[in-house]
Amino acid sequence: MRDMPVLNTAGEEDSQFPVHVVRKMTDAIEGSTLRLLQHTAHLAARTNPEGVNAEIDAFLAALPAAA
Repeated sequence: MRDMPVLNTAGEEDSQFPVHVVRKMTDAIEGSTLRLLQHTAHLAARTNPEGVNAEIDAFLAALPAAA
């Protein structure tokens, strides 16, 4: 499926999927968005749920309304 909004998040302290790896993945997905989470390691949703939720909320809010 094309034209599907994609949000990738990366914890700046993630050693299993470092930022440069997630950035490369984001670059490979046309139109995708990368958001970096400061002071966040691999399990971002567990270690920084507020940051993850804020990025998801902002991403969804920026999407055009469905017709």
